[in-house]
Amino acid sequence: MADDMEAVALSELRIAHGTIEARRAQTLRRVPVFQSALCRVRQGTKLLEWGARQARAGTHDVVLMPAGQELGVANLPGAQGYRAEVLSFSPALIARFRARHGGLVDTQLRQAATASLCVPLDPHAALAWDQLTASLGSSTPSALLAHQAEGLLLALALGGHCGPLLLDRRDPLAARVQQVLLLDPGADWSVAKVASHLHLGASTLRRQLALEQRHFRAILEDVRLGLALQELQSGILPIGDIAAACGYASPSRFAARFRQHYGLSPRDLRATL
Repeated sequence: MADDMEAVALSELRIAHGTIEARRAQTLRRVPVFQSALCRVRQGTKLLEWGARQARAGTHDVVLMPAGQELGVANLPGAQGYRAEVLSFSPALIARFRARHGGLVDTQLRQAATASLCVPLDPHAALAWDQLTASLGSSTPSALLAHQAEGLLLALALGGHCGPLLLDRRDPLAARVQQVLLLDPGADWSVAKVASHLHLGASTLRRQLALEQRHFRAILEDVRLGLALQELQSGILPIGDIAAACGYASPSRFAARFRQHYGLSPRDLRATL
């Protein structure tokens, strides 16, 4: 039984690794962050906006992307273009890090509200980053990957730069709804279907989301457009296929909603790659 529980726990300690590349400048508004993530710029510059604040990240910085945050982003190519690596961490991994490093975490959280989302990447964090990304590209066991991810978070925390990633979500039910929708963003989701996954009644789900000032349809579109943005930036699938996979029967409607949300069309974004 203990082994089964450990296996379940390890399956939830997920780390995802992706790369964003561009030949031309990209400017995106309202980019949703579904899971806590870090972005390391390798070439070019990233401009960041959240609330009334702004920051600039170059090749010696790392960008903190807290779960639940909506960011304005500009990716600006340098002489060799723009390239950045992104690491995202499951809620379970962030929760385990918080539990294991309580005293240090408490100090970070007290500073989180005023902390910048763009912080310097010191040698310890840079080394931890490189070790983790190398392991993600191999057949490294999940338990070791989780420890390496916590090592990277610890290096940032020891430098005083991890607080925003560790904040509790202000919309815990909305976050759970997002995780259900991420299972299959193109599915024909309804309030009743999601409520069933969460072992709630449909009316209860609506009421609790309203208390968080969130609405089911808005969360669903955020998830679909967020995943569409990731697929478009990968440059692999045709735009029509991405629209269908993200639940849009009409490519033209998808393009209109994407432009309304991010400030540029899918075709315009693809032209920057």
